[in-house]
Amino acid sequence: MPLFDSLSPEGKILLREAHDRLRRGYDSRTHLVSVDTEGSLHVGIRESMYYALSLLMLDQGWDHVEAICRAVLALQIDAPSEIFHGVFRHHPGEPLPPAGRLDYTRLGLYGRYFADRSWERIAGCFSRKLEADSSLAPRAREIRALLDSALLESVPVVWDTYEPNTREFILMCLAMLLEHGENRLSDGLRGEMAHAVRLGLEGALARLRTGLTPLNTNIKCMDMFLLDYFGARMDEKAWSDAALSLARDVLSRYREFHSCAEFNSPTYYGVDLSTLGFIRRYSRCGELVSLAGELEEGIWRDAAEFYNPSMRNFCGPYSRAYELELSAHTCFYDMLFWALGEKAFPWHPFSIESFCNPLMLLGDVRIPDDARRILLSREREAVLFHRFRELSERGDPDRNSALCTATGWISPRLMTGALSGSENPSYQLHPLVLFWQGPRGLGTVQLRRCLPDGTMNHLHTVLFDGRADRNRLSMDVQNRAEQDVDVFFEIQAEGIRPEKLTDSVWELPGLTVRLEARAPRPEVRVLGRDLVRIVYPARLADPESLRMHFDLEAVPADAPA
Repeated sequence: MPLFDSLSPEGKILLREAHDRLRRGYDSRTHLVSVDTEGSLHVGIRESMYYALSLLMLDQGWDHVEAICRAVLALQIDAPSEIFHGVFRHHPGEPLPPAGRLDYTRLGLYGRYFADRSWERIAGCFSRKLEADSSLAPRAREIRALLDSALLESVPVVWDTYEPNTREFILMCLAMLLEHGENRLSDGLRGEMAHAVRLGLEGALARLRTGLTPLNTNIKCMDMFLLDYFGARMDEKAWSDAALSLARDVLSRYREFHSCAEFNSPTYYGVDLSTLGFIRRYSRCGELVSLAGELEEGIWRDAAEFYNPSMRNFCGPYSRAYELELSAHTCFYDMLFWALGEKAFPWHPFSIESFCNPLMLLGDVRIPDDARRILLSREREAVLFHRFRELSERGDPDRNSALCTATGWISPRLMTGALSGSENPSYQLHPLVLFWQGPRGLGTVQLRRCLPDGTMNHLHTVLFDGRADRNRLSMDVQNRAEQDVDVFFEIQAEGIRPEKLTDSVWELPGLTVRLEARAPRPEVRVLGRDLVRIVYPARLADPESLRMHFDLEAVPADAPA
């Protein structure tokens, strides 16, 4: 019987939606799938494997399954002495990372951190010298790009010349193909899969031991599953032991403040929860199942704590997020549709993460009753306070888990959130966020930072120290990045009128925001229809601009005066 027949009605809908979109992107010559992501078409090896899983579940196209697997496995890098051992290139034309240039075992955590910091200082100084030279300033960006390309051609740089996290997603797909379709796969392919698993887990274990590239909770959860699953399957006791040790460590860290390092991140929560469901369904280790179950229940409760059912979104702040709109970059809507049922939760807009549904549906989902009640409540008002230890990517190894405090307020028409204590240089940090129900849909305000040219880099460090108290927010901002930075409020709302945004009052559709700022005079920039930035320049040449303070009061249009 095809696996499709064993799915719930909601599971069948999610599988069909993903399969149909993946099928349209399948290239029968390369045996890889291309997908449209944020307006750009690109080959996706993860999506290729999800398509193979959808064919497995529908029990069709087994020749395509074999061809896809071989095409993806051919992109794996076998380089035991390199930091990128066992990872996958994104497509056949992607160059290999520079090899033989970096002895990462001798470099160590401190060497990596100080190399990053030194490069930032050198590049920042170089850019300032270019801009100060009138003969070079017109070509400053072009020349700086040459400097960056020289770095990438000289040493392997994580996220730029290799992607470590794709490895775990591919191995998860291999595990499910072997678990549910082993008898339909050729002997040769099964051997190639076993070899790929060995390379991948060798690299994953080296990453765990050295800590040289950041390990988010979702990757740790996948490593827990993969080491346990393949440890049992391939009789590698060291892998099984490593899975259990990792789970104990993850849960110990979680228990301190009942939170993951990527606190209040729907993008990461979706992968965390779906992977923990795999452990419950497939693991033979009772202790691992128990540890995973406790973590899974805890994350569901954390998610429910910051969830606003009236807006069907999570209240900020976010330590790690791509977009504010929940439907844009997370499988959470799909997971709720699957777990709660279409009658109770009928929304499941297709997002970039919905391509992973063929994998997610082979796991399991279990929502605690108290979290379920919040997720299904009609209206909710709550004052929020939660501490957590963040993961500061590329941070000082001695202080990369700062104690942070998230505060927020949820109500049917308005919700606010602010963060204090963070030292995270990540561009995914959203330290102040505001949502409101406007006359034409949801509107948002977020405070962030970037380089003056708009580049959203990791920066060491712009510090945010804020607090949300119902409809009032305050935020102190300090630029320690040793380079010029733009601090900005980004406002998105249908029908926004830039001329209604003054230094002290923002008249928005359905909302008035009163603002007091101790900061440089801002510039209003229209980025597109319904999208505006209010930019405050923090410049090294003006020391007073490096510290800013903002007080905001948000009043919905129908609120009493």
